[in-house]
Amino acid sequence: MQKRRLSQNEQGIIGIILVIAFIVGLVFLRGILVKRGVRVVMLTELDYMNAAEYYMQKKYGEKFEGEYVLEDSIYVHPKSNPQWHVVVEFYSENGLTYFGDNYVGYLKKAELEKYIYELVKPIYGECKVYTQPWGFSLDDSFNKDTDIMTYVSNSDYTTCIFTDKNVENIEKNFRKVCDTFLDKNLQSDKLYVLYVTKEDLNKFEEYRMDYIFNKCDYYYRISRLYDKVDKTWLDNIDILEGDKDYGK
Repeated sequence: MQKRRLSQNEQGIIGIILVIAFIVGLVFLRGILVKRGVRVVMLTELDYMNAAEYYMQKKYGEKFEGEYVLEDSIYVHPKSNPQWHVVVEFYSENGLTYFGDNYVGYLKKAELEKYIYELVKPIYGECKVYTQPWGFSLDDSFNKDTDIMTYVSNSDYTTCIFTDKNVENIEKNFRKVCDTFLDKNLQSDKLYVLYVTKEDLNKFEEYRMDYIFNKCDYYYRISRLYDKVDKTWLDNIDILEGDKDYGK
């Protein structure tokens, strides 16, 4: 049987197929190496996403899923709590990439909220307390074993309190809460207290917070900023009246 030599076109096609197969294989291999923690030069957003997922899984012992990359931050969520949008910051040095995250703020969220609730209950009665971590990485030494007092003394978070208490002593009560935060070294970057109806308080869920703020769906909102440098509250207290038809 006579062997037929491949034409130049056929040889060209085979060459192209081999090149494509090599590139696909290289990309696949990079993905595996990054997910296994092998330090390689980051080339694509997927590289960063895979590396962030590995970093978080290794640090906290649970699985994470990447969402997107924005500037020098990667947004991920734990598969057990997809509503938590955790920030993983990264930076490069000597050709290698390093990571930091704010996940401890979510891990300590329920415990911290309960702690603050017990502190403000004598002032606001039955209320609801929420803390929201800011999108900055925390101290590298922070991990799942970090206690809440260590966390609140060196981190960035906002505290929101919802109450149906009468607004008559709105500023006086608010100052009491601010003093309590100072006394307990709760360095919340910003403190909000929102006055709502009893019905809204009972049915309120945290995912509606942005809607409440944007629509001014409350009677009053009082807030204050904390100065991290001087470790005290700024003088200005902001009181904002909500929608004039609220509660009617």
